[in-house]
Amino acid sequence: MNGETIAKAPRVLYEDADLLVLDKPAGLLMHGDRHHQGEPTLLAWALEYLSGFVSDFTPAFVHRLDKDTSGVAVLAKSKRALRSLNRQLKLKKIRKEYRALVVGETRLRGSIRLHLQKQMDRARWLALMVPVRRGGIYAQTDYERLALCEHGGVKLSYVQAQPRTGRTHQLRAHFAAVGCPIVGDDLYGNPDLNRRLHHELGVTRMLLHAFALEFAHPETERTVRVEAPLPDDFQHVLRQLTPADPHRRVL
Repeated sequence: MNGETIAKAPRVLYEDADLLVLDKPAGLLMHGDRHHQGEPTLLAWALEYLSGFVSDFTPAFVHRLDKDTSGVAVLAKSKRALRSLNRQLKLKKIRKEYRALVVGETRLRGSIRLHLQKQMDRARWLALMVPVRRGGIYAQTDYERLALCEHGGVKLSYVQAQPRTGRTHQLRAHFAAVGCPIVGDDLYGNPDLNRRLHHELGVTRMLLHAFALEFAHPETERTVRVEAPLPDDFQHVLRQLTPADPHRRVL
């Protein structure tokens, strides 16, 4: 596999003997699975990129991003790095920052603390993470609204989100649970509104971006912060929105 098989190739954000940090394009799987056999993956791209790297350890990603989510993805190139980052994840020492455009008007800042449980939506035959009062697994998402916008009578909030836990579909499920689903997310959001925004604004995917990751380096223990710029398609949508505050730009 090479970069020509991918609509937009990943970009190297940071690399040393222990780590490879990539900017994952939206639409690219991180790993292959039985539902997407034969599709290009970020892992395959990374292993080809590292084809001259000699080690008895097969490099592995420390975390996952959904196919439609763009942004920072960290690959461990050594057992030491994998152990260290997995431990930091378990102890909630890794700081993750996402950018998202969500439907509705969020608070200026808030914390969503809802237990989530995997349930089957039999109408669509899809698995969803849904809020539950009892059972499930604890999940916490802190957020800050960066801008309040409007388009065609629909309010939209541009937010920075920090998941304090790392549950499957956490941000998608949490924002949907408080009535502010992520724009372009048909699984947890409003497909009719998403189709409208596709035609009017050019929204082609879920507008969720892994903007930054901050962690202790496995070898030096110094703080490493890596950021991935907001992708062009995301910026294109934001520039078309009308700010609720005319004196404040969205970007």
